[in-house]
Amino acid sequence: MAATTSSVKKHDLSAESRRRALAAAEDAFAAQGFHGASLSAIARFAGLSNPGLIHHYPTKAALYLALLDRVGGELVERVTTALVDVAGPKERLRALMAALATWTIQRSPAVRLILRELIDNVERVDAAETLPLTHLVTILTREFSAAQNKGLLPVGPPLAFLTQVLGTLAYALVVRPTFHRMQLDEPLLSEDESWIQKITETLFQTLIRDDL
Repeated sequence: MAATTSSVKKHDLSAESRRRALAAAEDAFAAQGFHGASLSAIARFAGLSNPGLIHHYPTKAALYLALLDRVGGELVERVTTALVDVAGPKERLRALMAALATWTIQRSPAVRLILRELIDNVERVDAAETLPLTHLVTILTREFSAAQNKGLLPVGPPLAFLTQVLGTLAYALVVRPTFHRMQLDEPLLSEDESWIQKITETLFQTLIRDDL
């Protein structure tokens, strides 16, 4: 019994260490990119020793890939849940974009991480054996393609719509504080939530065909 209890405690401690490591890595990679972030700094912010971090993630690449896998999986689950029992193409597209907007508001470091992976890591991507965000991109692209097949979106590459939506939401998140400091006459700039929601609704109305 004592051995079993000890094993459970070690498992819990190990899981907690991994959780802290991934949380610290998300902030570091989102802010500094893959090449700018360091394992020693991530270990320090996670409250782990360097050997303690390396025990779970032997290399920076291993930590980064584990983080991308977790973040991509979370967003896939978020989108899948949002689309359950949503049938109409217009309703599905709205639900999809609402889920992406909520994700952007609640998980801003993860949004920046995904954006960096998609546009900033050309050399790393060229050399990578696996790309953890492939499943996420496939799921999202499939929804835009389905909306096109129903006549809701214009003809064109579904990835073009995905690029527009992800890029607009991520960029809106980044520029809001600067716009706010410019004291522009826009009350929505005071905080992320109302700003991102308005951007999302405007983008939705821009994407759909005028005759629908």
